[in-house]
Formats: sequence, C-alpha cells, structure tokens
Amino acid sequence: MHIRLRDLRAQVVLLILAALVLYPLAYMLINALNTGVTTAADPWWFGKSLQWQNYRDALAVVAPAFVRTVVIVGASVLGTLACAAPAAYAFARYRFPARDAAFMVFFALLLIPGFVTLIPLVLEIRALGLIDSFFGLIFPYIAGGQAFAVFILRTFYQQMPQDLIDAARIDGANDRKIFVAVAVPLAVPVMVTVAILQFVGLWSDYVLPSLILSSSNPTVAMAITNFTPPMIAGDAANMSGLNMQFASFVLASLPIGILFAFLMRYFVQGITSGAVKL
Repeated sequence: MHIRLRDLRAQVVLLILAALVLYPLAYMLINALNTGVTTAADPWWFGKSLQWQNYRDALAVVAPAFVRTVVIVGASVLGTLACAAPAAYAFARYRFPARDAAFMVFFALLLIPGFVTLIPLVLEIRALGLIDSFFGLIFPYIAGGQAFAVFILRTFYQQMPQDLIDAARIDGANDRKIFVAVAVPLAVPVMVTVAILQFVGLWSDYVLPSLILSSSNPTVAMAITNFTPPMIAGDAANMSGLNMQFASFVLASLPIGILFAFLMRYFVQGITSGAVKL
C-alpha cells in the first residue's frame, strides 16, 4: 500500500507538470483557429467556424523566413557535425602531446556564458564583412557548437569496443577507413541527438540573428517577433491580429515537431547508448 501511494504521488506530480507544459500550447493551438471575438468571449473553446485564414495570413509573413532559417540552421548543424566528429574521435582514440589539456580547453568553452562573447563576436563578424550575410551566422554557429558536440561524441567514441577497431585493422583498414566505415556508422544515433539539440537551439535563436541580419532578411524567430498584424475594422483591441500571431507561432514550431516525429527513435538510441553520460 505504501508503494502504491508513492507511485500515485509521483503520477500526480507528473500530471501537474504535464499540465503546466501543455497549458500554453493548448491555448495557442485553440486561439490560432479562432476569431478575435471568440477569443475575447471564451479563449478556451473553438468558435462556430475554424479560421484557417489566420494560418494563410501568417504563412505569407513567415514563409520567406522559413526557407532562410532552414538553410542557415541546416548548414550550421551539418558543419558542426562534420568538424566535431573527427575532432572527437581524435581526442578519444589517439594519443598525442597535450591531448588532455586541449580537451580541457574545449570543455572550458561550455562554461563561458554566450552573452559574454556576444559583443566581440559581432565586432569580428562586422570586421570580416559578413553583416547581413548567411555566413555571418553559419560560421559562428558552427564554431559555437563545437564544444558541446566534441564533448558528447568523445564520450561515445571512448566507449567503442577496441575489438572492433582491431578487427578493422586486421582486415587492412587504415585510420581514415576505420573512422568512416566503423566509427561514424556506430555514432549515427549520437550524432542525431547532437543535431536535434543544436537544431532546436539555433532555430529559436533571436539575439544573434537580430544583430547580424537586417529586418528585411529575417530568420523565423525575427519574423514572428517583429510580426505586426494588420488592424481589422471594428476590432479596436486588435484581437484578430493576436490570433494571427498565434498561428505564426504554431507554424514556427512545426519544423521542430516534425524533426522529433521522424528522428525520435534515433534520439532515444543516442541517449541510451551513452550520449549524455559522463
């Protein structure tokens, strides 16, 4: 009976936490399909007809930023993995002078708050002539993601059985072949885990893009933040404009939801295979 009561308390706490998380999401989804009048009267119930026009109006504003953000974030994530994977493998499987000291420098970068280096970073990007350029975000994103990606991938590569590498060497594989044909395929779930975490963080980033890109060339986070809905006649409180904003928030969240839906299996495998174990 004591165990059942303890389990019940745990379930109640989990339900409360789930409700707190889902509360704003449900509010957003409901009112993204409502009119301003319905939202003002009862924001927790759908009106007589669903207002899909809210999504069409929001899509006209968000769509160009979607393509721009996918290019920037996609290139940044791929670049991060392309640079971090061989570096992490070298830290994990090779012995060279000052290896541990170099890794501690990588690890120390995780302890530095991003806002501390924000102003020097923007000044450097400006000096390189990359303001209002995709590369003004891609290069810093790749560099900024190295510490976390190398730390996670190194932990996984250290756990790889040495017998696999020895067997590949007996078959005549050199170091490059072992990395490409053995280490990388085994690390796919871990790489997906790193890619998802990087994607979520970069997709929702507002501060750096707002300093690098112009308002006419925004990312998704910039577009929905700066979105000013048009005033509608007879809507003094502009509640219908608020509904359009809710629709834009839903559209901005779709890529992350789709990403998790298709890659959740690899994400779970990456975690359970030791991706985040010290």
